[in-house]
Amino acid sequence: MEEKVAEIAKNYGWNVELRKRHGNRIQDLILRRGGLVLVVQVKDLSSPAGPRAVSQTKKDFDEYVRHILREKLGITVIPVLVSNGISDRARKRALSYGVRYYTLSELENMLK
Repeated sequence: MEEKVAEIAKNYGWNVELRKRHGNRIQDLILRRGGLVLVVQVKDLSSPAGPRAVSQTKKDFDEYVRHILREKLGITVIPVLVSNGISDRARKRALSYGVRYYTLSELENMLK
């Protein structure tokens, strides 16, 4: 199905990267035209997409943006959560999302 989307995009003048690794993930499609970039996740079009497909699309987008910032601009962007504590479930989710978490005093010590 990615090939069909790529063909349509090419027909409308988009630069297409098909199943290419940027960072730690392989994105289905990267479409570029002018200053616009679309990070495209293609799923089975015969049934509605579920929450997992949305999460995968977001992760592909996040990894692509991190890759472009790091590789092209030399910038590292890190998501940080500041709180008095963090639950076990939140800790697991933060780990899976690459979110770092600190108490206010931990953050202050790190920023010194």
